[in-house]
Amino acid sequence: MSTAGPQLRFCPESNDLLYPKEDKDRKVLIYVCRNCGYSEDAPSDNWCVYRNEIKHSQRERTVILQDVRDDPTLPRTKDVTCPSCQNHEAVFFSASTEEGTTLFFNCTACGHRWRDYV
Repeated sequence: MSTAGPQLRFCPESNDLLYPKEDKDRKVLIYVCRNCGYSEDAPSDNWCVYRNEIKHSQRERTVILQDVRDDPTLPRTKDVTCPSCQNHEAVFFSASTEEGTTLFFNCTACGHRWRDYV
């Protein structure tokens, strides 16, 4: 017993792989070459669309990771004052929710965390 899955499709002009894409105007699935722009309609018996939407609770969205002040990839600012120790340097990052954007700060001296609603 064999299970036939989606087959790879190749561009007849450049032999590059064709990638699935939605033609929003016509509301159909097409295959497109990223190299030369060639496109063709996908056969309707070959359509397989899956959408996985993950819903996070408010608590999950606002979880602040431990030790973010040591993360070298996060930006730092010296334009804030820590409400706990009055230090003027903090690591910061933003998060967007239904309520708007929130800036999270973490003091580089004492580790105190606070928010600024933008």
